[in-house]
Amino acid sequence: MTSIASAPVQMGIEAAAYHFPGELQDIEACAGQHNWPDARVQAIIRSGCRHFHAAPDIDEVELACLAAARLFDEHGVRPADIGAVIHVHTQLFSVPAAPRSLPLELVSRFGIRPLWAGSVNQLNCSSNAAAIQLAGALMASHPELRHALIVSADRVYGERFRLRQMSGIQSDGAACLLISRDCRRNRIGALALRNYGKWHQGSDTNASVERDMINLEWHYTRKVMQQAVADSGVALKDYGCLLPHNSDHKGWISICKAMDIPLDILRADNILLKGHACCSDLAVNLADIGLAEVDAGRHLLSVTQSNSGAFSALTLHPVTSHDAN
Repeated sequence: MTSIASAPVQMGIEAAAYHFPGELQDIEACAGQHNWPDARVQAIIRSGCRHFHAAPDIDEVELACLAAARLFDEHGVRPADIGAVIHVHTQLFSVPAAPRSLPLELVSRFGIRPLWAGSVNQLNCSSNAAAIQLAGALMASHPELRHALIVSADRVYGERFRLRQMSGIQSDGAACLLISRDCRRNRIGALALRNYGKWHQGSDTNASVERDMINLEWHYTRKVMQQAVADSGVALKDYGCLLPHNSDHKGWISICKAMDIPLDILRADNILLKGHACCSDLAVNLADIGLAEVDAGRHLLSVTQSNSGAFSALTLHPVTSHDAN
């Protein structure tokens, strides 16, 4: 776990953007076409998930470039200002086949000349946390590096893999986060990232232990939330926005009740509206909801779970509350 606030470099999230391909689809309408079991489909709907996007005819590089283009176009970011490109993904096959490289193709497409470009994986949906840590380390080592671009892209290979256990459905898509030194918009406060060995098989386990595994998942989620809040120096009661990753709305409601978190600060609309876009959920939710919440003066807590044992929680704060320069 890392407290960004105590690091020598003050960072914030300047902007976020994403791209989802095609028309919004409905899990129930698509179930027959893909032979998805009705009991599983209905369980996912009851968990609060229903809609998703699919990208059968577009590869990960193109998805990532479309998300980056949106960031550059909508937020006035110049590719020449990007000093590092960090690629993250969840699905092991959500990368072009060697010798191609998604981050190198992206920097070539936009004319970016980064000090560092590479990928972070194996932490699945919590990979963004490691990417933010890496951005901080690069900025600490390179005083001239002012902006890092974190790019995420994932898509399903085969529709039988689109359903996520009994509580989610994957959306194909890509997203970008612009991490900036001395960001005037907000400050990253604390970041808790932990990898729990008991959860290395995630929810993909047999039915006899499924309930115990689900309980363990939420136990670990609670632990990283408590750690990030403690490290941030802001009391849990003072947070005004909780951003979950986009699956299992019922589970997030339950943990809010268990931790005495008011349900009106749980901003979970995208679970139903967008589906679970793996690593891209953080940027999607910040673009749609979270950055505006922090702009309005609220402290934000964003949380991720994974099926590889990695769990993370990130706090984001108004600049006025975190030592603006």
